[in-house]
Amino acid sequence: MSNLQSKMSAVKFEPIPERPARAPGNGLLVLGVIYPGLVIAFELLTRWCTQAFFDPMPTPWHALAVGFVPACNLMVWIHLRNGSARHVKWLAFANGAAIAVAAFYALVFLPLLPLALVAIIVLIGVLPLAPVAAFACALNLLAAIRAAHKDRQLNRALLGGLVAGLAALLALDLPPAATRLGIQWATSRVPAERERGLTLLRHWGDDDLLLRLCYGAAGRPTGLLSALVLFSADGWLAFGRSQLTQTPAQAREIYYRVHGVPFNARPAPVANDARFADFQLDEDHGGTQVGGRLLGLSLVSSRIDGSINSDDAVAYLEWTFEYHNSSLIDREARLQLALPPGGVVSRATLWVDGEEREAAYGGRGELRAAYQRVAVQQRRDPLLVTTKGADRVLAQAFPVPRNGGSIKLKIGISAPLEIRDPAAARLVLPGLVDRNFSFAPDLRHSVWIESKQPLSAAAPGLTAQRVDAGLFRIAGTLGDRDLSGTRQPVMVDRNPDIGGGREARIGEGEIVLQDVARSDPPASASLLLVIDGSARLADKTESLIQALDAIPPGVKVGAIIAAEPMQRVAPAPWSSLQKQSLVRLLRSTSFFGGQDNAPALIEAMQMLEAEPHATLLWVHGPQPVSFHESAAQLEQATARLSRLPQVILYGIEPGPNELLPDAPWVWGAGSLPQTGAPAADLSDFFVRSLSQTQTLIRRTQGASTEGLSKGSDHIARLWANDRVLALMRADPIRNRAAAVALAAEYRLVTPVSAAVVLATQQQYDESRLTPVSQATVPTIPEPHEWALALIACAALAWLVWRNRLRTVAAA
Repeated sequence: MSNLQSKMSAVKFEPIPERPARAPGNGLLVLGVIYPGLVIAFELLTRWCTQAFFDPMPTPWHALAVGFVPACNLMVWIHLRNGSARHVKWLAFANGAAIAVAAFYALVFLPLLPLALVAIIVLIGVLPLAPVAAFACALNLLAAIRAAHKDRQLNRALLGGLVAGLAALLALDLPPAATRLGIQWATSRVPAERERGLTLLRHWGDDDLLLRLCYGAAGRPTGLLSALVLFSADGWLAFGRSQLTQTPAQAREIYYRVHGVPFNARPAPVANDARFADFQLDEDHGGTQVGGRLLGLSLVSSRIDGSINSDDAVAYLEWTFEYHNSSLIDREARLQLALPPGGVVSRATLWVDGEEREAAYGGRGELRAAYQRVAVQQRRDPLLVTTKGADRVLAQAFPVPRNGGSIKLKIGISAPLEIRDPAAARLVLPGLVDRNFSFAPDLRHSVWIESKQPLSAAAPGLTAQRVDAGLFRIAGTLGDRDLSGTRQPVMVDRNPDIGGGREARIGEGEIVLQDVARSDPPASASLLLVIDGSARLADKTESLIQALDAIPPGVKVGAIIAAEPMQRVAPAPWSSLQKQSLVRLLRSTSFFGGQDNAPALIEAMQMLEAEPHATLLWVHGPQPVSFHESAAQLEQATARLSRLPQVILYGIEPGPNELLPDAPWVWGAGSLPQTGAPAADLSDFFVRSLSQTQTLIRRTQGASTEGLSKGSDHIARLWANDRVLALMRADPIRNRAAAVALAAEYRLVTPVSAAVVLATQQQYDESRLTPVSQATVPTIPEPHEWALALIACAALAWLVWRNRLRTVAAA
């Protein structure tokens, strides 16, 4: 034992040297840096995941956060390979942040992993695996850091990095989460909760996300807070859904409530990414609304040709549109036109296989059904034109062919002139107020209007010229804002000695008599202003106040601000005191968001029910939403009231008006186009309607009267349009068949009739429709037809003479 102890004491023990930490291999570089970096670049270039599932990088800040993970992995990998001992704690901090970001995105892509494993054989499946690979490599690099620097206290730095990464993810998700929470509150039926949601959206919401929801193009949430918002409402299954439970229609209503404008007033989401156009669905195809802007669909040509006859006080315009579609899907072009006041569509054509085809006319419901059979089910070539409220029409054509295809259509409009005084009349050009397409970069509307009387226009793009002794012309080009943003009037001289007596034949032995009459303003007139409380009128307050100076004394005037809550000034005879009350009301109103105007219209009509000569002037912004509950109440009130006022609509900018129902009282409403500043337009309306003798054009059916001149056929068309509206106002149920027959006879688009162009005769036969003959449709008269005939005759005579000379010389 002692020998053993002595031998052991003689042995010298030396510490076993620790193995140096193993440097990370190239596999970590490939899987943790190169692979996720390539996937990030692929997504930024193609937006494949965004279009197929959801957007993992909705903002540049998200892209920086995602790109930080492979960048941090590369930095740690280089540090460990070089064996440097500097800034280790900062390295651990950065690695902790990268782990937090990578872990979250690995969780986000977790539902796609089964699909990725199946699709890995076609390489697409490797894309969703990148976050998992980056996360695993970040953990391996953390272990390598700990192994290389055992003597360092790295836990605190690592924890700080994890917290910082999580905080960055939460901060990036604040606007999307606020948007999703605000939408949930805004759809509540409780007014206080709904307003709380709208306020949250106005101050903290993500407008891009809300716009995507309007198009049904927003994927499931990619943020912690957003996921928690959905979980709190719908449980864990909500996190895996493709989009919110709210429909695009609900999102569009919320967008209007928040901003006061229709959602399609802004370009479609991902407007700079043409690839989105190939995947964008059109949920409004074949419907009755214009809907969202379709990427790849654009208007490439627009021209307005017209003629004005001031002696007959009528005009005829033809607006020709040509569309181009660069997407991979056939598209439906939809547009809403504002007609000249009192105008009616009297012609519609579509070019099919290079040939211009005329429309068939008939009942509105039957023709829409025929259009949907062809455009929606058979995917062929129809055009449909229907009315869309007072002095508005909706035109929709399908298909605009994919891959660079085009389509061309024409809308013809018969319109009365507004006689401003015995020696002058005015025509307000139509405008494009709603559309689902974009404009080509260099597009301008080409205008060419001729008349036998002198013409003038104030638009800077239009030039008036005298062609010869009996022909005058206005021609030029206008941008859309010049044509539709502010409607352009064309003035035409009128022979003051002509009283307007004209006759237009409407059948065997029957004619329409047209004459110009003068009418004094009613002695007991009442005027009630309904002013939209939406944000678009916020800068119009002073213009409205200026216009009040034109109201004559003695007229009973009141006002209602359409907002929540409503504000009002009771009707009273116009005086300085009443004016002060209206001025205080306007200046104290906070115009914001998009307001439901229906309750204010209902109250205004009830207040005017007892007034025999009442006018309701509705000054409003775009009305893209029909609120179901209040719309039903408006329909009930207008059906039950014993007397309705004359309704005049004044829109302060282009946009749809979905609030007014398809009802007889709306069909008789008048439109006051915005031709200048609101102060000038409204002042002119107040003076002409309340204090001056009004010039009225009357069209009546009767027998021929000696001394009347033969008038334009458009006089008969305008009479037929007035007659259709009168029949429907008298008894819409019993008179509908007669009204449809009259509209079809005169080939008019009215509230009870429509125009449709189908692709083949078989489709017309199946729908029991007959297209009209080109010989019976209105056309733009060619002023130089006689000159062309003379030239042709002279050329023919010259050829005959020349041939005779050759014959004589040959003999």
